[in-house]
Amino acid sequence: MGVQQASSAALAAVDDAAMVALLREMIAIPSPHFEEGRITDYMAALMRADGYEVTEMPVPHPLEPGRVTRQAIGRLRGTGGGPTVMINGHVDVNVTMPGWTVDPHGAKYEDGWIWGLGAQDDKGGLAASYEAVRAIRRAGVSLKGDVLFCPVAAHKVGGTGTRTLLRNGATADYCINLEHAANTIGSVIVGSVRVRLRCHTPGLFFRFTEEARAGYFNPIEQHALLVGAFGPSLKPLPHNGWLRFTPHPQLPGFPMIRYDAVHKDHYGTSADLVFQIRTVPGQTLESVQRDVDAVLEGLKRDHPALEVEAIIPANGPDDPFHMAPCALPDDHPLVVALADGYRLATGKEPEVGGVERIGNFGDGNLTAAVGIPSVQFGPGDIKRYPEWPAPDERVHVSEIGTTARTVAHALVALCG
Repeated sequence: MGVQQASSAALAAVDDAAMVALLREMIAIPSPHFEEGRITDYMAALMRADGYEVTEMPVPHPLEPGRVTRQAIGRLRGTGGGPTVMINGHVDVNVTMPGWTVDPHGAKYEDGWIWGLGAQDDKGGLAASYEAVRAIRRAGVSLKGDVLFCPVAAHKVGGTGTRTLLRNGATADYCINLEHAANTIGSVIVGSVRVRLRCHTPGLFFRFTEEARAGYFNPIEQHALLVGAFGPSLKPLPHNGWLRFTPHPQLPGFPMIRYDAVHKDHYGTSADLVFQIRTVPGQTLESVQRDVDAVLEGLKRDHPALEVEAIIPANGPDDPFHMAPCALPDDHPLVVALADGYRLATGKEPEVGGVERIGNFGDGNLTAAVGIPSVQFGPGDIKRYPEWPAPDERVHVSEIGTTARTVAHALVALCG
C-alpha cells in the first residue's frame, strides 16, 4: 500500500487505552537516575515480547567511578532497504519535588489526565511512540527501515545513557528525541558550554606587609570582578559584545549565561566560579574558549594581580554536561514527516523551530553532534507549572495520542 493509505491505517489503529495502560505501568516503576534497573527489565521484556532484538548494556556514571546502571535498546527489523529511525527518550525521572497532592508513582488516571513522575518527562513520550510502532504493525503495514527504540537511562546526568549508546556504536539515519515539547517540533536547539574559572592568589594569612598586600587579590573578590565582566545570569548577551555569535531568529534572547557554583576552601589560595553559556548554532567549544580567553586577557592587563585560568568544558574534555547546539531546516525530511503527521493527527498547523524547547537541550543534541539528524518532540507542557521540575507532573491522553499518531505517520513516511 502507498504511504498515504498506510499512514491512515496506522493512525486509525492507535489504541489510546493500551497506550494509557502502558504509561501507567511505567510510572508505577520508580526510576531515579542510576536506579533504572527495574524499568530496564520491564522495557526489555516488553520489547522482546513484541519481536525486538534487545541489547542490554551497562551505563557507567561519568563522575562517580564504580557506579553503574543499565539500559535496554530494542531494534525492530524492517524488510530491508529503508533508513533506520531512532526513537530516543529517557526512563529516569526528576527528583520528587515537595508539594505533590497525589502519589508520584500511583499513576492516577482521572478526567483524561495521567499523573506521576515521568508522565511527561519522558515516559509519556516513550509510551506514545511505542504504541505508534504497535499501531503500524497492527494495521498490517510493513516498514522497510528499522526502528531503533532507545529508552535510555541516566539522561539527568548529562545524557549519559545516550552517550553510552553512541559510544557502543549505535547509529541511525534519523532521531526523534522524545523530550516534552508540547508536541511542537524542536528543530533548532541551544547548546551548553560550562566554564570553570579558577582564581589563585598567594597565601596571605597574617603577613600583612605592604609588599604582601600588593601581590594579593582575594579569590572571592576576583570572582566579583569576573561576574562584572561576563554579565548577569539569564540576561540575553548583546550581539557584538564579549561573546561572538550570529543571532538565530528561532532563538531570541540567546545566547545567555547562568552562574552555577562557587567554591573556596577556608584557607585555600584558589577558588572556582562555574557558569554555563546556552549557545546558538554556529558557536563551538573553540569559539567560546577564544571569547572567554579574550575577556580574561583584557582583565589581566588592567588588574596585574588577577590570576585566573579558564577550564572549558568545566569538568574536562569528557564533561557530561557539554552539549553542542543543533538545527535542521524546515524542509528536512524528518521535520517534514513530523509536521505532516501532526497535521493528520490534529488538523492543525504544527509549530516548528525553537518554540517550546527554547532554552532547553536534550539527548537529540548528542545524536545530532555525531551526524544523526535529530528533532525534539513529545507530549507535556512545562508552562502548566509555575517552575520545572514541579510536583503533580501530569499529561493528558489527548497529548500522548497526538504524539503517537504523529510518530506513526513519520515512521511510515520515512521508513515505509
